[in-house]
Amino acid sequence: MDKLIDLFEAILPISEDEKNRIKELVKKENIKKKTKYVEEGYVCRKMGFVVDGIFKVVRTSSAGDEFIPYFISEGHFAVALESFTNQVPSEEYIEAITPCVVITISREAFNQLETEVQNFPKIISFLKEKALIEKHKLKTEMLNDDAETRYRKLAQKQPTVIQYVPQNNIAQYLGITQYTLSRIRGKS
Repeated sequence: MDKLIDLFEAILPISEDEKNRIKELVKKENIKKKTKYVEEGYVCRKMGFVVDGIFKVVRTSSAGDEFIPYFISEGHFAVALESFTNQVPSEEYIEAITPCVVITISREAFNQLETEVQNFPKIISFLKEKALIEKHKLKTEMLNDDAETRYRKLAQKQPTVIQYVPQNNIAQYLGITQYTLSRIRGKS
């Protein structure tokens, strides 16, 4: 719980009473490997701050092909943001690649925190903006960089992904075959 509160406080101050209220409303969960944290086609009713472990976000194309737009690791939120914010069915699922520990904020708890913790709306706005900027940068890199450069950047930004995520998932994320990934890894 402290890691989540520390993240919030790094953005804006929170009183002791507000910290206690946050601790009352959130819950720590252990998520088993291969468990879906968010289901595609259903409204996302929770967000989880990842304390430990790695999730993959999976989308399905109109042709039925699955692709991985990004991984979620320690210090980031596992949430289908559009679904959670607008309460519409999710267009993606989020699945634990490794055993994960998350601090979960339900939609109901989120609504309470918005009214009971003075700076919570501003903190969330800041975090959403930061996430959107990161996703935009990631999309730009995916379009402009070759596979080898994308792999190097992934290894630099999320070394635990390289260490713990199966090669087929990394290849799927990079948009390459496992053979090409093996060749790139051989050069590194």
